[in-house]
Amino acid sequence: MDRKAIEEVGIPSLILMENAGIACAGEVLKLAGRKGFREALLFCGKGNNGGDGFAAARHLYNKGLKTAVFFFQNPSEMKPDPLTNFGILEKMKIPLVDCSRGVDWKRLKRGLSGRKAVVDALFGTGLAREVGGPFRQVIQLINDSGLPVVAVDVPSGLNADTGEAMGVCVRADVTVTLGRPKIGFKKAKGFTGRVVVADISIPRVLYE
Repeated sequence: MDRKAIEEVGIPSLILMENAGIACAGEVLKLAGRKGFREALLFCGKGNNGGDGFAAARHLYNKGLKTAVFFFQNPSEMKPDPLTNFGILEKMKIPLVDCSRGVDWKRLKRGLSGRKAVVDALFGTGLAREVGGPFRQVIQLINDSGLPVVAVDVPSGLNADTGEAMGVCVRADVTVTLGRPKIGFKKAKGFTGRVVVADISIPRVLYE
């Protein structure tokens, strides 16, 4: 649907990513108000899902939350839109932890402590195989942390069509899904938590 909005209607992809980041940050801020934390830890994977996380990080920082980002793709391999948002974070000097060449597990575990929220922007709907490698352990650590989690579009590791975990899946408190709820969400409440449908400016006519 994003592609249709870009190619058929002409909405710039950066606008869609910006709106996704704003929506995600808004839900994190609501959680912050209820639970009293002032920190956010974002996990950003490859592709546009990670780019949405980068955009959310900027908005959370601007709203006064102490913000740090663990990213899992080398910037030289990023697509243009995620790279644009990543570059902004660099210029803003928001703490960025490079996990693309290997994960500093001690640092990650330290990050997953204290009073803060986690933003899951590791995998989106494009995940086509079971979660493996370091991502499997990262997701397990997120789930074991007990921290409130906001997922971007879908919880990482969830098959958005079937609602089943692809090996392992983030258990989110809130899922900010973009445009429309995913088919598999009806069977995945244990993973999605509360679902918030975010309007990211995809024209209604494209859903009709």
